[in-house]
Amino acid sequence: MNSYGGLAALAFCIILSSACSDSDGTRKPVALEPATLEQQTLRIASAAQPKQTPGSPGVVVDNPKLLAQFGAGGPDLNQAVYTRYYLSNAAELQPDAILVLMPGFEGGATNFAVLADQLIPRIRDEATMVIEIWAMDRRSELLEDRVGLELAEQEQDPQLGLDFLFGEQLGLDLDPRLQEGPNRRLITYNISSDVPFIANWTPLVHSLDIDAVVTRARETARAGNVFLGGHSAGTGFAANYAATDFDPATDSVEAGYQKIRGLILLEGGGSGVQEQPDADLLDRIEARFDGGLFGAVRDQAPRCIDGLTACTVETETNDCAAFSNTSCTEPTPAYATSVINTATFAAGELVAMDGDFSGDTGLSILQQDQNGISGNNALAVVPELLPVRFLLGGKPGTSISLYGQYLDDDGLGAAAAPFLATSIGALGPEVDGLTTWLNPDETLPEDVFTDNGPAPTEPRRGRVWGVEVEVSDFKGRIVPVTYRGESNFFDWYYPSSGLIVTEGLGLDTTDLSAPPPQGRGRTDIDNRTQAARIDIPVIGFAASNGLTPVPGSFLDFAQAIAPCAAPSCDGMTARVLEAEQPSVAFPSYGEIAGGFEVHISDGYAHVDVLTANDGEGNNVIGPLLQFIQRNSQ
Repeated sequence: MNSYGGLAALAFCIILSSACSDSDGTRKPVALEPATLEQQTLRIASAAQPKQTPGSPGVVVDNPKLLAQFGAGGPDLNQAVYTRYYLSNAAELQPDAILVLMPGFEGGATNFAVLADQLIPRIRDEATMVIEIWAMDRRSELLEDRVGLELAEQEQDPQLGLDFLFGEQLGLDLDPRLQEGPNRRLITYNISSDVPFIANWTPLVHSLDIDAVVTRARETARAGNVFLGGHSAGTGFAANYAATDFDPATDSVEAGYQKIRGLILLEGGGSGVQEQPDADLLDRIEARFDGGLFGAVRDQAPRCIDGLTACTVETETNDCAAFSNTSCTEPTPAYATSVINTATFAAGELVAMDGDFSGDTGLSILQQDQNGISGNNALAVVPELLPVRFLLGGKPGTSISLYGQYLDDDGLGAAAAPFLATSIGALGPEVDGLTTWLNPDETLPEDVFTDNGPAPTEPRRGRVWGVEVEVSDFKGRIVPVTYRGESNFFDWYYPSSGLIVTEGLGLDTTDLSAPPPQGRGRTDIDNRTQAARIDIPVIGFAASNGLTPVPGSFLDFAQAIAPCAAPSCDGMTARVLEAEQPSVAFPSYGEIAGGFEVHISDGYAHVDVLTANDGEGNNVIGPLLQFIQRNSQ
């Protein structure tokens, strides 16, 4: 890191570091001012203006739900959303570096709050650097109707949140505070006609959203020191961004990787280059993009390229004969649906709030009977909460216990939705007839420390291995960040439909986006043509009990990109030294010299790489700190 001079350096040291250099170059201790982690959620305009999307040119919003939530004219959804994490005593200082991070499948920006709370002060203390984390939400966050939950947080009254979410089903009178505020209850959207425009939110749209945040970060950070990363599926968003040419209309390349100092892959392998697509696949991609997918999502029925004509894949040649492209697009939900749904995500925020205020005591607010009527509680009467009811097996418990069973890596919740898996303790004893929760810092039963055996050698992505650990502070860290502030832990409307538009192309869309004859010239669909030129350092983090349990999980991406040309690399060492040595599960990477390193945290679950306590066994925070320091200018 470049040193500061004169008064600026003195002020920097006094405020932020535990030691400063005297005139003779020696280090002398300086008392740290107390600092807390602050957060600020911001929205900025994105250059992406996908078809049919509220906010795009010519789009008139007539959906009553959108108008009720956002007011006359509806929303402008062409915005990038991020939550800025920074230290309270560094709010006005220029950061030495900014990490822009994208959450994974159905995750929200506050997935990164615990990491920020531990990494930012440590890098200040050990490297004398001011950094910030800008945690992104996908634009689908804008659809989340959280106004009543935010009011409940402000009032510190979970009952108000319950009324907002489920008061109608429970027969509650609308609370006067809700009458004075939004004067309504929760608005949610179906998977079809309410929000079919999500089908047009392609990977390029998300890359343009990321670019808006990266550009703002480059304007903010010293020397343009910006790093981009993601967790789980978020690593794919980061890889797509790095490979995208944002100026395809000219011969000059404006690639994503040129705007960042390095890539950070947290429990996700990025992506690789797939086989060259055939003409049929390219036809289907164009048909999806040009209207077929929008119509198929809206109507939940197969549609030709115009989005109106009915068809089947088996008879598409005849059904779509009126069009030069006769591909039939099959329906898919507008956003991801599973055992986890919008109501369960909202309920997760509510129980986190209830647990944060009341502790691991008292009957969960979701199980409390309302209006004095036996059985009139949210878990019993709200059909969408059936997955949570099944999870609990009918047992009454605290909100902390309920939420713990939802996220814990050993529970039914993580078994059904492994992207939730977090090592947060274990089910506790019954107290006054209620199940409770044991935090990792309490005495835990031995059966939670499962031994999954030795490290695998095959296949490349391997199975989970090692002795499981319990490392994420559930009650003290995860519960509060789930709901606090203007972001949250979950993505209620994960925009899966638009992501499948280019499904099958992988990290290289040249056959689609390059000018003829090399491609079809469809840079309006995508323009990932720069994968083989990505020459910045990459650091990966694996969890042996996670979804990328071995270093081989990152091999496809390592083999798809160029040799590292950053100053921290030696210019001679390859990204991959031996792809199958000592095994396909554990290939040999070039490490720091080659600009590709992977660090494994033994026994960690999928989300632990973000939430684990900093200490022995945490192989994320220390290496990440060094990566940032080494690659900042």
